[in-house]
Amino acid sequence: MADSVELLLAPASEGFLLEDWAALEAAGLPNQSQHQSFSNAPHITLAAAARIDDRYDADLASAAEGDAPALVTAGFLVFPTRRKFVLARQVVADAALTELHRRIWAALDGVPDAVPTTVPGAWTPHITLGHGLSADQLAVALGILRDRPPERLDAGIVRRWDAKEKRLVLLGGGDGPSAGSGPQ
Repeated sequence: MADSVELLLAPASEGFLLEDWAALEAAGLPNQSQHQSFSNAPHITLAAAARIDDRYDADLASAAEGDAPALVTAGFLVFPTRRKFVLARQVVADAALTELHRRIWAALDGVPDAVPTTVPGAWTPHITLGHGLSADQLAVALGILRDRPPERLDAGIVRRWDAKEKRLVLLGGGDGPSAGSGPQ
């Protein structure tokens, strides 16, 4: 499991995504609400690597400073896995979000074993709705969610997930802690 740096959503915006999770749950479909970790919250992964430890925290906190970017969803993304699919809401990579992403990676300069799909030039900002959907389940999920229009969202705080220690570190930015921020 990789460590990560994540952008949470402000509470009202988080609620919009939780409604997506609940709609999938009500239909008996795989969704992120079934992930029972204390750290579970809608988020955008800004960076991931085999190990992002506390030596990066001061630089990451500096990178997270500033106004939280306004976020806009833009439909759905489907990522294939070995036999199943991941369903996500796409988030527009506007100038402010792209700049935050760039600053985070500048703070992580030299981090080994970066997850390739999170680095600048290969990153697609998104918020995961569900993992492990079959093709049939994916079709049902898209049928349920397709009438929920793209939404403007407010960003929350940036946090670091330490997978080895099972610990969250709140780094700053945004409007403060969001649901799922758990102990530090």
